[in-house]
Amino acid sequence: MSWRIIHVGNESRLSLKQNNLSLIQGDQTFSLPLEDIGVLLVENRGTLLTGALLNACVQHKITVFICDEKYMPSGVLLGYQQHSRQVSAIKKQLQWSLPFKKQLWKKIVEQKILNQSEVFRLVKGEKSLKIQSYVNSVQSGDTTNREGAAAREYFQNILDIPAVRSFDNHINAALNYGYAVIRGVTSRSLSSYGFLTSVGIHHDSELNNFNLADDIIEPYRPYIDRFVFQNISNVAGSLTKEDRISIVNLLTEPVVLLGKTYSLQRAIEITVQSLVTSTDESDPIKLLLPTL
Repeated sequence: MSWRIIHVGNESRLSLKQNNLSLIQGDQTFSLPLEDIGVLLVENRGTLLTGALLNACVQHKITVFICDEKYMPSGVLLGYQQHSRQVSAIKKQLQWSLPFKKQLWKKIVEQKILNQSEVFRLVKGEKSLKIQSYVNSVQSGDTTNREGAAAREYFQNILDIPAVRSFDNHINAALNYGYAVIRGVTSRSLSSYGFLTSVGIHHDSELNNFNLADDIIEPYRPYIDRFVFQNISNVAGSLTKEDRISIVNLLTEPVVLLGKTYSLQRAIEITVQSLVTSTDESDPIKLLLPTL
């Protein structure tokens, strides 16, 4: 599994040279094997990338992010028909039954709430029995919206700030940045396994090309939350470069799946792989989700 994260914050020229990433900044030149790179995040808007390099990134399944003027990831490079049996994979996805999707969503919501409950304990130093109570009342398809109820309880009480997700501050900016990063990594992985990212399990907005990624990242969001709540100050203004680098580096943080530890980036890929198995066997239980 490629592990290196390349963060391009200064004006550079990136090209392909002998299957390596060649990066030129001023009078300095750096070279890195593509097989070692997992993520390439380009923040500087004056940076130039060659077509040959972008094509090589797709072939090596490197997640490439392009950022806007506020340094937020605004786009991700997805490969076109990377899966050897693309049509078969899409047909299976489009044939998901409603009961199958509802059971998948139930499992996703339950694990998200469990992970939020653990973040609450780590940040506050005490458990929230109310958040934990929502886990046992999640129904198939979460028809009573236990996810939303748990989220309100979670965000309104985890910090001494009312409605933490309602204001323009460092914490919100950091959360949005982190969510965008894991969303992009998840989208790249889903695409490489033949899934249509626009066709979701629960999310179904006609205006969203990443409905499925938004479903899959739900139990991974608390990993971003934990770091942000423990390390980012609640002040006005934009995130610092150091903040952004720290957040994207969370992709290398340890995540537990079925008692084994992986990097967050690798864990997301395993979850996507398990969605393939779950789809092939029509068994929602086969979906593997992270335990915080």
